[in-house]
Amino acid sequence: MVKMFLLFLVLTFSVVLEVKAVVVSAPESYDFAISSESQLSLLKLKETQINNLQNYNKVLKSQLKKVKLAIKYSEDLLRTPAHNLLFGFKVLRHLYKDWPEYFNILKRELGSKEILISQDLLMQQPTSVDFEESLGAIYRLQTVYNLDSYDMAEGILDGKDYNVKKWSIDECLILGLMYQYLKHYNESENWLQLALYYYQDHPNPEELKVKLWEHSNLLESLMEANKGLGRYLEAKKFAKDLLSILPNHSYTLKQLSKLEFLQANPIKLTKTKKDHQLQKEICSKRYRKRSSNLVCRYVDWNPFLELAPLKMEELSMETHISIFHGFLGNKDIESLKNASRPKLQRNKHLSWNCTCKIANLSSSSHDIARKINDLIIDITGFPRLGNQMLEVINYGIAGNYNPDDTAKFTSHNQANALIFLSDAEKGGEIVFPSRQIKVKPRKGSMLVWVNLKDSVIYHQCPILKGNMWVANKVLN
Repeated sequence: MVKMFLLFLVLTFSVVLEVKAVVVSAPESYDFAISSESQLSLLKLKETQINNLQNYNKVLKSQLKKVKLAIKYSEDLLRTPAHNLLFGFKVLRHLYKDWPEYFNILKRELGSKEILISQDLLMQQPTSVDFEESLGAIYRLQTVYNLDSYDMAEGILDGKDYNVKKWSIDECLILGLMYQYLKHYNESENWLQLALYYYQDHPNPEELKVKLWEHSNLLESLMEANKGLGRYLEAKKFAKDLLSILPNHSYTLKQLSKLEFLQANPIKLTKTKKDHQLQKEICSKRYRKRSSNLVCRYVDWNPFLELAPLKMEELSMETHISIFHGFLGNKDIESLKNASRPKLQRNKHLSWNCTCKIANLSSSSHDIARKINDLIIDITGFPRLGNQMLEVINYGIAGNYNPDDTAKFTSHNQANALIFLSDAEKGGEIVFPSRQIKVKPRKGSMLVWVNLKDSVIYHQCPILKGNMWVANKVLN
């Protein structure tokens, strides 16, 4: 879906990047979009690039300083009266000795070191897969949570201003084109109108001259979006605005006559089916807490728990869904994260709707995994000879661990234990739709559910704000 959009984007703007560098094999993806841990290296890459540009700027400034001095010295000589033998010698010496040096200044290759560094950094840039996944994540977030385009661009989520740097024309234009490719013309028009607003309101128009797109691209896209919505009069307005800039724009001239015809003979428009509708229904729904069925008590049914009893909430008696508060302390959580970081990997078998990286830790290889596995067994009472593996999961942009919306997510295990290793500021809830239960991530708590008859279907909502980690253990 989004992969085809990238091809559409390149063809739309006819962008060709030529890099005269030795071809080095690069990975298909650096996983920047699917893991917050991977994003840390992206920030370091950006810092390195900025430092390299600053060094290049210093080289250019140093060169410009020398050129300005040469100009100043030569201009001073021009202002001096020429009827003087001493002055004549000065000019002769200046032209004989100084100008060859000025020539050497002019022919010097500037910033060769910085250019080589920049070429190396290109191999660490986000790949097309990373970009595709980031676009898909924004699409999922906006669809599932019905987010307003303007609020997103301004850094406002769910009515709260997070005081982050606002999106620019570029982000709005890219999203507008993505939605246009998907034929979601209403969302496309919203994003493109925002791009046009930021363009017209830009404090320094000179900066816009270095962009790969032009004002005419914006107008053409808005014409297409309004045509897709059946707003032919509005589409004609943008077509005429474009032709006032480029009178011979052949495509727009053809579209203008077509819009005239459509306005006189409107056609019936069909709505494009949207993705993530099941997830939207589940995650946007408000679930009432059934307090009459809620049992909360401290558990101490073995020697370990007698020393340190845990607070347990039985969220459902029918399917045995419980949450244990304070199951894991900060020290053990950080030890588990540190052990998992080198082992985090993309799971190739997960669907495109599962945006995370997973590390598999065994009790035999990791002391912290053995400790936590033992704690889980002590609390749940499952056999110690069962599964000894612990999955540690780190999420990225709009992170969740679900299959496609078209499939039911049924756990085929006897039971599952899910430990929240961080809080999620917004989103990330575990939902059991059939039991009308939604569980908000609470750092250190453990969610346990029994699934003897394959009757428990659960979903996880996308992360809207925050860096989320969980650990999952299959009990059998």
